[in-house]
Amino acid sequence: MGLTLTAVINIPQVAAGAGHSTALCYASAFAVILLVSETLVLYQHQHAGADGIAGYVQCSLGIRLGRLGTWTLLLGYGATLVACLAFLGFYLNRLLLHLGLPLAPGLCVLLGGLLCLELARRDVRLSTRTMLVTESISVLIVLGLCLQVLQHGGIRGDLAALNPVGDTPAQLRSGLMAAVLSFIGFESAATLGAESVRPERAVPQALRRAVLLAGGLFLVWAVVLSEGLSWLTPQQRNGLDPISLLADQLGQAGAGDLIKLGALLCLLGTCIGCLTALGRVSFALAEQQVLPAALALVHPRFRTPDVALWSLGLPSVLLASGAVSVGLSSSTVFNQFGSFSVLGFLLIYGMVAAGSLLRPLKGFNRRRRLLVGGTALVALLALSAAFVSGLMVDQQPVLLLFLLLLAVGAVLVLRSPADQLPV
Repeated sequence: MGLTLTAVINIPQVAAGAGHSTALCYASAFAVILLVSETLVLYQHQHAGADGIAGYVQCSLGIRLGRLGTWTLLLGYGATLVACLAFLGFYLNRLLLHLGLPLAPGLCVLLGGLLCLELARRDVRLSTRTMLVTESISVLIVLGLCLQVLQHGGIRGDLAALNPVGDTPAQLRSGLMAAVLSFIGFESAATLGAESVRPERAVPQALRRAVLLAGGLFLVWAVVLSEGLSWLTPQQRNGLDPISLLADQLGQAGAGDLIKLGALLCLLGTCIGCLTALGRVSFALAEQQVLPAALALVHPRFRTPDVALWSLGLPSVLLASGAVSVGLSSSTVFNQFGSFSVLGFLLIYGMVAAGSLLRPLKGFNRRRRLLVGGTALVALLALSAAFVSGLMVDQQPVLLLFLLLLAVGAVLVLRSPADQLPV
């Protein structure tokens, strides 16, 4: 989960679509994801392994649905990777132009993607520590911008954000979807559970802290940055990089360049995180004979799923590079593949919530499961209905492609041997 992506990409999109309701959208998304997080905590005594949270689906809904859940995660992480690579290339292009080294946008995507692939295949600790360092630096840069906004204009004293008169349901719905996209990836802690010390304790702590930390930052940024964005012209607000423009207009020399650098560092870490998770879920599908067995091979030195990373990561890099090379803007690629990603994650979150209602889980009584899992499932169903209705109006090809690939996964799962039963 790239925190800074929310500041530089998602919040401007939410503000453009939801107007004064930006903070309300993020508060609502925060509540839903917090419910999902608490549902995942119910599985703390289940070891998800390389399947990630799809391992929870397998232990509660059976091996077939569990494998379909792993396939859904593969689609979700792959789409998120393509979406983020498009903007990684955009900010890398801006950095190279600043250094006097112009490079075609498509080549920038390719260069950045190959760098991420090389880092992800070397060591899970190296990749996760790289994510931590780059994200920490970029978050500090964004927080510095927020302080500048507060110093220059403060926050409106009215209650427009809590009483969004004039904002239509369609505006609120579009803003809420982009806000949910900001949280995608928090569940990846479960993907690395088997490699952590005392995963039954470490994974729940990571899930809760990730959501609480991110949600707190997002709420602050939604209030402060949306106020700053209102000072820009409509054309500037709808550009690819309005946050950097805002930083420049606040009069701090080099502030916009720092924002671009922070976004680049964040995107680097986010793409590495997507690749790390993508490699592990494809490795799991290969072990379960849903995908070719060769994808289950590991690097003899780095002990990472090297073949899976290159087999799925490289096509994702080439897809993102090709899309940008033919003239699609980074924003268009991000929106299309981001919507695809949200579909996948809403589905797997719903499967996990449904599973928590159907099977006893160690350490939690039936009332706790029904309260947490049931509330999360209802919230996810409402959110999914709103999201899908919007896609049917504006992004039908995205919805159809998702359903097609989900059907392909179902066929592969049904053809795989069911030689073991869920524990």
